[in-house]
Amino acid sequence: MNLEQILFQNESIIIETADENVYIKVLKKGYDLQTFNSIIKGFPRVSITLFVALKSALDNGLSTGIKIGELRPKIEVNVNSDKLSAYAILRLTDKEYEEHNKKQLVSEIIDAALTQNITFGIDINRIAENMKPMEKFEVAKGIEPVAGNDAVITYYEVKKSEPVLFQDGSVNHYELNLINKVEEGQWLGERIEPTEGTPGRNLFDEEVVALNGKQERLKYDRLSVKEVFDEKNNVTVLFAKRTGAVVFNNDQISVSNYIEIDGDVCFHTGNIDFDGFVDVKNTVEDNFSVVAENDIQILGAMGVGGADRIESREGNIYIRGGIAGKNKAKIIAKGDVYTKFASDCTIECEGTLNIGYYVMNCTIKAKEVIMESTSSKIIGGEVDAKIRVDVSELGSKAGIPTKINVEGFNRLEMKKEYEDMGTIIENLKEKMESLKKTMSKFKLDDMTNEDRFKMDVLDAEYYETKNRLSKLMNMRKKYSSFLKTKGEGEVKIRKATYPGVQIKIKDETIFIREQKNLQADYYWNGEKIIEE
Repeated sequence: MNLEQILFQNESIIIETADENVYIKVLKKGYDLQTFNSIIKGFPRVSITLFVALKSALDNGLSTGIKIGELRPKIEVNVNSDKLSAYAILRLTDKEYEEHNKKQLVSEIIDAALTQNITFGIDINRIAENMKPMEKFEVAKGIEPVAGNDAVITYYEVKKSEPVLFQDGSVNHYELNLINKVEEGQWLGERIEPTEGTPGRNLFDEEVVALNGKQERLKYDRLSVKEVFDEKNNVTVLFAKRTGAVVFNNDQISVSNYIEIDGDVCFHTGNIDFDGFVDVKNTVEDNFSVVAENDIQILGAMGVGGADRIESREGNIYIRGGIAGKNKAKIIAKGDVYTKFASDCTIECEGTLNIGYYVMNCTIKAKEVIMESTSSKIIGGEVDAKIRVDVSELGSKAGIPTKINVEGFNRLEMKKEYEDMGTIIENLKEKMESLKKTMSKFKLDDMTNEDRFKMDVLDAEYYETKNRLSKLMNMRKKYSSFLKTKGEGEVKIRKATYPGVQIKIKDETIFIREQKNLQADYYWNGEKIIEE
């Protein structure tokens, strides 16, 4: 064996190299391994690979050369797995680096890169600026591919139905918009089309394919909405095919049946019974009726009088000016009812009755009755609610008989249903995420008929799940509001209660015999009504 170089020598050990291998001679047995490790740190090219041989030599004092490792290259260049960048490391001590000719060192680094077949992206200036001993530094960089932009979809924004109270001196307003009306040809949405990616170049001068942007499907009802491609701006635009009300079903935008009465419902129009949305710009005259499948809004400032019947079979009702019912008008809604005031009428709704200012001599049935104004009143008549009634003043100084009945609910059962809904909601979210990942594997612009069928099945399942999730979340939101009710049924009076008022919650009844000018809560807590 020809020894090329002695790296280290003292009275106990000799470390030598030959043919890129590292050997040790141990002149005195029992040499300390930790001391050996501190010595070897001064030789960055040495890599100990035969630890058992090393330990045996140190313990037993083997004076013949024992192979314990190998010499790593002075310059090591490695290409990243993406082939877009390469890094080098100089296995030199600080002293060796300082003594080395830097230009020659750069040249050697480039030669090492060429040995790895790197032919693109070598930057001599970057190498000269960044090279340091025993630290990784970049020697070559390719051009990364740039993915195309994904499609971006924007739809018409359906405004939330939330009433706004305005009290401006002598004029009170109760503003709301239930129906999102659009005209034929009006913009309903658009999709900015995906763009192609820009290819890159790797270190071996090969083209790196770029991903094109992902396509997204526009969801719309083809009977009421049309799409037009704007080639100049690379945008597909949705337009209404007809005048109507914008609705979303399973995330699909459509323009629903809509009728607009530009004035009154009267002898000129006859009674209205419509399979869609109804928008009355003024009023419904006495003895006439409006029945609709969806939302009804009556926008006249004077509201309605002795109308026969106003009914929404599946939606909500908004009467802007209030109801002066003349002991004839009947308002019925599957959802919520919103109005400025109500007198001498019957109102039945399966949701929340929202009234701005007062209720007088009415018969009311609702899930809950909420009156927001600080001057709101319920005087006379009878109110039946499932959950709660919230008003500023109850009754009148004249002692007009006023009945409030709250059926009440089982808090434990409702709380359990609320918690169960939370679990189901999380499961539905996970299912949607799983379906979305599965659908993302399909390329919309390159699909077989079989793939398209599978995609349609997944798509239908996804939006059915999303629709169920939306309904559950809305229901859970209502339950959250219900559970904030005190006890298991509540009547909240924020200002005053007058004689003649009867409050019944579940099976307990209280009669108010004298005026109380303080806030009062009457609620059922499982035993009795408590007044605070």
